[in-house]
Amino acid sequence: MDTRRNTALFFAAYFLEGLCFYAPVATLYRQAAGLTLAQIGALESVSVVLMLLLELPWGRAADRLGHRRVIALCTALFALSKLVFWRADGFGDFLLERIILAVALSGLSGCDAAYLYACGPGEESRRRFGLWGAVQTAGLVTAGVCSSLFFGAAYRSAAGWTAAAYALAALLTLFLTDPPGTPPPAEERLPLRSAVRWSLAHAPLLAGAALFAETVQFVAVFLSQLQYRRAGIPLRWFGLLYVLTALAALAGARSHRLTSWLGDRRSAGVLLGGGAALCLLLALLPLPLPSVLGIMGLRAALALFEPVSLDLQSRAAPPGGAAAQLSCNAMVMELTAAVLDPALGAAADWGAGWALLAGAAACGGGLFLFLYGLRRLA
Repeated sequence: MDTRRNTALFFAAYFLEGLCFYAPVATLYRQAAGLTLAQIGALESVSVVLMLLLELPWGRAADRLGHRRVIALCTALFALSKLVFWRADGFGDFLLERIILAVALSGLSGCDAAYLYACGPGEESRRRFGLWGAVQTAGLVTAGVCSSLFFGAAYRSAAGWTAAAYALAALLTLFLTDPPGTPPPAEERLPLRSAVRWSLAHAPLLAGAALFAETVQFVAVFLSQLQYRRAGIPLRWFGLLYVLTALAALAGARSHRLTSWLGDRRSAGVLLGGGAALCLLLALLPLPLPSVLGIMGLRAALALFEPVSLDLQSRAAPPGGAAAQLSCNAMVMELTAAVLDPALGAAADWGAGWALLAGAAACGGGLFLFLYGLRRLA
């Protein structure tokens, strides 16, 4: 009963954190508050650097203090960052918001997955990981629809309701309890060097997963609009296509079904290989229907793959150092993304087709690395 209650509270909190009502106008909001695009980019860089620096210390702290406590603390900081964002006016306020946000996100990274895995390992964990992604997607879609219907250009109002949703999420995490069998916080923990050593030894697995995930993210967020334009789709349909693409990510809830049918290796082959094929299709066939279905297919493939990757990493993590291990893994994946994103961006300067070809190569390389790393993991 405690496990079901904890899972329900966890999912409810993450649904509420998906209700970022200002997301469709986030850039316009910052500009209206006095920021330039260069300042917005600088703030993003500060956030990324801080997260990289804090990943390992937070992971270590989470294993010492307990995952439940760190989730509650960092969710409260997450809500605080939204309160600051709501009232922000000028560069200094937004810098404070990004600092608090980086602290919160780096603390949650690895810790939330470790907590959810402890609520039900085995095939049950894959089902939970898949539902976790679906719940977050449902929150994002709900926020997007509400933003269009109720907020429009009322930026401050959208930010205020977002802060309220995040505050409610923080309140819900206070009612979480430690899953059965959770090691006591005072117990001796895994040496940090052991976690780093494991991540480096399994870097191919992590880098392969990151290449695929970051390629899909880049295509869905940055290249999709360019591809729709290449395909001759009118601008008025872009909002609907955004919602449809987000809904495709709900496929992640069935990830455990796929892996129970095909197994880890074949599932990775289908999903990462399929991602490479879809990128190639989008590059070579800039037509309306292939473009829409291709981008939806990429989002669905990533949603199906992420629970597999998380479960493999969680299973390999030692019980007394799960958060630290997952944080180390996240650093390897973030560094891979930091190399890939500029490469895809440079290719995009030549045109969306070239960037999609580069994405197909990245997915293909990710498939090779992941399968090689999976063999070593076994």
